[in-house]
Amino acid sequence: MKGDTEIYNTTKERLHLHQFAEDEVINNETDKRRRSLALIRAMRLGNLFKNKVSIYFRDSLNRLIRVHTTIWGVTQRDVILKKGTLIPIHSIERID
Repeated sequence: MKGDTEIYNTTKERLHLHQFAEDEVINNETDKRRRSLALIRAMRLGNLFKNKVSIYFRDSLNRLIRVHTTIWGVTQRDVILKKGTLIPIHSIERID
């Protein structure tokens, strides 16, 4: 994990107030594949069981931010949350 170690919390309703990191936050290809698999798994859990996950992403100031929410969809570029809210995948560091 790069940058500071403090984690800032937000809600899905406040995501529109954040500016996401512009560059890819994961440099290792293996870790990128793990992130993709974790996103697909989280989406399936969200669609089948309404399970929520914690998404950790970097903002434009390189702060680590956590949102606890349900993932409804995953595209090649974005994670789709309720009400069409998007998080760019390249800004996501991990999913728990």
